[in-house]
Amino acid sequence: MAASHNFTPEVLAQLRQKYPMPPNPAYIAGRAILDRSVVHVPDVLLDPEYDHDVARSGNWRAVLSVPMLRDGNPVGAISVSQPHPTPFSERQVQLLKTFADQAVIAMENARLFEEVQARNRDLTALGEVGRAVSSTLDLKVVLKTIVDRAVELSGTDGGSISPLAAILGYAELMQEGFYGSQSEKSMDALTRIRSSGKHLLGLINTVLDIAKIESGQFTLNMAEYAIDSVAETVRSATESLAQNKKLTLRAEVAKPLPIGVGDEQRLTQVLLNLVGNAIKFTDTGEVRVTAKTVNGHFAVSVTDTGPGIPPEERSRIFEQFHQVDSSLTKAKGGTGLGLAIAKQIVEMHGGRIWVESTLGKGSTFRMEIPTRAVAR
Repeated sequence: MAASHNFTPEVLAQLRQKYPMPPNPAYIAGRAILDRSVVHVPDVLLDPEYDHDVARSGNWRAVLSVPMLRDGNPVGAISVSQPHPTPFSERQVQLLKTFADQAVIAMENARLFEEVQARNRDLTALGEVGRAVSSTLDLKVVLKTIVDRAVELSGTDGGSISPLAAILGYAELMQEGFYGSQSEKSMDALTRIRSSGKHLLGLINTVLDIAKIESGQFTLNMAEYAIDSVAETVRSATESLAQNKKLTLRAEVAKPLPIGVGDEQRLTQVLLNLVGNAIKFTDTGEVRVTAKTVNGHFAVSVTDTGPGIPPEERSRIFEQFHQVDSSLTKAKGGTGLGLAIAKQIVEMHGGRIWVESTLGKGSTFRMEIPTRAVAR
């Protein structure tokens, strides 16, 4: 037991003595940890496996326990009890699940801070030579630690547990009426919170990708995929953006196309970036996506009718943090990281990416990727 509330000293001493490690089914928290799921028992005295002596000493009947999971693995559990054999409400269950998620976040943040502090102390101990290069080493150590923890928290399904994700979750629950009805003004504010939060989450993921590249931890998950499915996913995801600007969005995919081998999620990320940029910088006309095969390669292009890119900028737009120096670019915003990541992903597939552009008429971003790519 790490913390408790509303237990008498006698019952607390009994719990500390009896609570076993590893957990066992005699306690609801033990079941939650073993099953990796919420366990809710309205009356423990009717449960043949539960330790009835502990329940009687503590004067509780109903128990609810939620596991604290990191990457699907239990690191503990949070439990609440009440003296009457009455089920906990769904709202109380959801609240305890939220507490458990936030507890995991807090534990990870504390561990990350302690690791960074410890490594900084190690660097300081290197002496005068260490201090001479500490700024470089410290950055790499901290960067690697952050990436390690980000990967741990992201899980294998691509989702993430973070304070920002929790904020977005709360905002969504409020909009759906979980915490009661909201005024129209509050609903508008919640919509802006979710929109800005999703934008910030995208920026964080972009910076993490760059950090992984710099630390050598950026890898591909190679599997079979359909390039026409990638194009359709991107078209569907960006269609509303084009409609909001009254742009025509076309997808021209040759049929049939062979099944490819590559990282479908990362290639979708590349195409989303290219199409998103095209829509962002095009005010009238159209954005067109094409896909076909040429000499054992998928040839994919994204063409827009935007302002075009000056010749001196075309070789630099794939560099990290570089943006075309124009009033339009500054007005549209951005980090200058998306194209750098796209170039890395394409080249790791053994392909290439480049741009062709005419000032005042538009640009075409092209990439060629082996249909049966091998990760590099």
